[in-house]
Amino acid sequence: MTGAGKGVIYQIVAIALKELKVLWHDREALATLFAMPMFFILVMSFALEGVFEAGKKGRPIELLILNQDEGSISRQVIDDLKRVEGLILIEAHHGTPLTLDKVEQLIREQGHPMALIFQRDFSERILQANKNWSAQEATVSLMVDPVMNQQLVASIRGTIQGILERSALMAHIPQRMKQELAKFSGIPFLSGIEKPLEEKFSAERLRERGTGGVVFRTIYPRDFEKDRRPTSTEQNVPGYTIFGVFFIVLTLASSFHQEKADGTLLRIRAAPLTKASFLIGKLLPYYFMNLIQIASMFAVGVVVFGMKLDHFSGLLLVSLALAASANGLGLLVASLAKTEAQINSLSMLFAITLAALGGMMVPTFVMPEWMKTLSLFTPHAWALAGYHDVIIRGLGAREVLTEAGVLLSFACGFFTLALWRFRFN
Repeated sequence: MTGAGKGVIYQIVAIALKELKVLWHDREALATLFAMPMFFILVMSFALEGVFEAGKKGRPIELLILNQDEGSISRQVIDDLKRVEGLILIEAHHGTPLTLDKVEQLIREQGHPMALIFQRDFSERILQANKNWSAQEATVSLMVDPVMNQQLVASIRGTIQGILERSALMAHIPQRMKQELAKFSGIPFLSGIEKPLEEKFSAERLRERGTGGVVFRTIYPRDFEKDRRPTSTEQNVPGYTIFGVFFIVLTLASSFHQEKADGTLLRIRAAPLTKASFLIGKLLPYYFMNLIQIASMFAVGVVVFGMKLDHFSGLLLVSLALAASANGLGLLVASLAKTEAQINSLSMLFAITLAALGGMMVPTFVMPEWMKTLSLFTPHAWALAGYHDVIIRGLGAREVLTEAGVLLSFACGFFTLALWRFRFN
């Protein structure tokens, strides 16, 4: 190899060694570079375990049972449902039988997805239908939280409906058999009559005549918006809005770093103002930018996809608290990170990992229980719950005070930690 060639190799090696030293010097950024994909893989892998398992033996769905009927048919339906893999039936809360008010509270406040409700005279009406096919129909209601995945609801509904139909048909058969056999009373020989009766009262023939007077309907809690199913837009727009809002973290933290690098912060420090005043003034433009971002994303949902938005006061309350939380996190990252690389890594780590934990990428109802609990420690989950309350459940500002309060608590916590950690140099 010529001297010139060796010189080029030495130059390449020298530059490479210099870059390795730079990377090694910023160990926090280097660690985050490896930690971010690892966290993302872990979170998404654990969360996605339940996407195709929800409603199966390994990931059962809870089904509240309110049985107001005193007959045997509803009890038989419940016993049959207990043998279905993937369902856990709950008939009492802390040892007390469920009531309609309690069922609605559990769905509204404690995250139970659905409840099966039998009317008081359910069995009696089915038996009356044996005698008179025009008799008043028995009603069973499936009360559902409207934010539930509709494909999963349809699957569970189909299972319940099949058991309801079978139980109603089986209740019809004995009495119909007696009615037909009564026609042959007094005839000494009944040989050969069993086959025609079997054909006449087979499940298929009875199903052609109806399900025995059973009406199976889907309802929602009384204080939720009634008679409407959420669209995919109503599910997606809030989630992606929250996901996008937290990208302000990178922009805000980078701005602080740039002002530190060019000495602007040191000059500001000489001015007669407190650290808190400076930080609040610094945050305000980004806060309003977040609000404009939220408004524009919801405007796309309304104008392009026809998304329905009611209860504007509730929507505004959640949005104000969400923007405060995102800005607080951005300020915290600015106070923790020392280099541009650390800012980029921490911002992306928080943006992606918290979004995955908070239900932006995978619905929380399919997550393991420990991940559902962990999601409550993210502002994303509370913001999504608040938007769902307003947009899908049809609730107002009073009902989202809890979610807005928790988001403001996140904002205050982030701001307090940032105020403690922030340095002008």
